[in-house]
Amino acid sequence: MCAALQPDELFQAAQQRAATISLPRAQEAQEQLRAQALALFARIPEPPVYHRAEDPARKAAESLLPELEKVLALALAVAREAGHWEATERILAALKAHGEALCHTEGGRLVQAEEAWRRALELERLAHPTRALGTKETAPQPVYDRTSGASRFDPRQESVAQVKLVCPNTGCKRINDYGYVTGPGTRRYVCPACGTPFLAYFGELRGLEIEHKSSSRRYYFTVDEVRGSGSARIEFEEASGEEFPVARRDLLVFLYTEARELKVVLNLTNNRLMWISPAGSCFVVTAAFGEGAPELVAFREFRDEVLRRHGMGREFIRVYYRYGPGVAEWVVRRPGVRRGVRGVLKQVHRVLKTTRSAGT
Repeated sequence: MCAALQPDELFQAAQQRAATISLPRAQEAQEQLRAQALALFARIPEPPVYHRAEDPARKAAESLLPELEKVLALALAVAREAGHWEATERILAALKAHGEALCHTEGGRLVQAEEAWRRALELERLAHPTRALGTKETAPQPVYDRTSGASRFDPRQESVAQVKLVCPNTGCKRINDYGYVTGPGTRRYVCPACGTPFLAYFGELRGLEIEHKSSSRRYYFTVDEVRGSGSARIEFEEASGEEFPVARRDLLVFLYTEARELKVVLNLTNNRLMWISPAGSCFVVTAAFGEGAPELVAFREFRDEVLRRHGMGREFIRVYYRYGPGVAEWVVRRPGVRRGVRGVLKQVHRVLKTTRSAGT
């Protein structure tokens, strides 16, 4: 890119690139856009306040412009393919404002850069509304209201936001509204459907690492406390293979049973959730034969070596890990059903062993 790049030139280049982008899966592209845009926003520097030789902010702007053009092109392609989507429009507006600020910063036009950058920050905030969950006030309070006699300095209650959470307890999984007051720490709720308590830890995502294993993934979440000074690192292994779209600064909720067993991770920013299926879980087979039974080996090998290699097999695994625990619990409570299931699974196990022997 040339040193005198203008915002219009940047936008035109992004439009030309967008025309070459094909998006067969609009929803996945939307999540990809959100993640890339939020990661880019976090790296954009504040414009300098005065001119100086070899300004590092101008160099940083120059290095970020190609990436911004790429993400802006993706946003334009998503807007074209996916139609009207408010979140895309907000991200697109923030990207354009940041692109304008970077162009002016690189070109040494500091007044225009400052104006565009401040506008970009406001648009960025609108593109990520859950950051203000439970903290937004409707209007500034007067110092003293003669009509009501209320003063700004009177003690006020914390604002309570309504959030939708899913009960993590086995056999329930009902979604209900719960009150949430922003602040650090874990909250205890009671599900109104099943009457069972559960725990919820709210945190803003700072970083995520995923370790891919042969039949599972290990997640390492680093989250900052909401309106707190601390952070937490939450790690677990998950075997369903289900995708969990998430981006930096998303507001996450980790839902535990009262015994502090992590069951669900919920992303309040995009309303996506992941039911955690521990690696090695074969719920119905375990219910039929018992934990540690030798039959489990063949079923797990079939899952890892056959089902995971095909799209329909992976979809079966995803559905199984979603509903398997409830089915297994139902089987365990009915001895007659358990005997019948065990008889059927013995026949399946015999076929799996025969097939494996023939293959070797």
